[in-house]
Amino acid sequence: MAYAGLSLLLYGHRRLVVDREALIVEIREKTELSFSRAGGPGGQNVNKRDTKVTAKLPVSDLQNIDEAGRDRIFRKLAARVNSEGTLVLQADEERTQGRNRELALLRITRLILDALESVQKPRRPSRPSRGAKQRRLDSKKRRGLIKSRRQSPSRSDD
Repeated sequence: MAYAGLSLLLYGHRRLVVDREALIVEIREKTELSFSRAGGPGGQNVNKRDTKVTAKLPVSDLQNIDEAGRDRIFRKLAARVNSEGTLVLQADEERTQGRNRELALLRITRLILDALESVQKPRRPSRPSRGAKQRRLDSKKRRGLIKSRRQSPSRSDD
């Protein structure tokens, strides 16, 4: 089922309806960006420009996600969420601030969407078929027969 601009996101056995586009816009609006000097290659530029981007997103402030979705984000991204409930990540791979800014926003958006979308299917227990059981028993009998033939014949010379 798809509605105009809506994606169905699975959550356990329930389905959550999330307006994906609105969530992406909200993530970009509510993410706080700060800039600092990055290490690594960059020549003279690295000592003069603040190219490293630190992105902070307060997950509890997201309006387009219900409480179950927030709990899922906190559980899936526990290593990246600090004690105040803020998702923090850094980007300093590129040499320009603009590219690192876009990279940080892209990463934070992808992390949130992946945390909401990835769901393990519940395991359905299955039983072996009658033929599978019979094949297993036949192979066990064959194997037992092979092993019994390896033994030396018992002596009954009394």
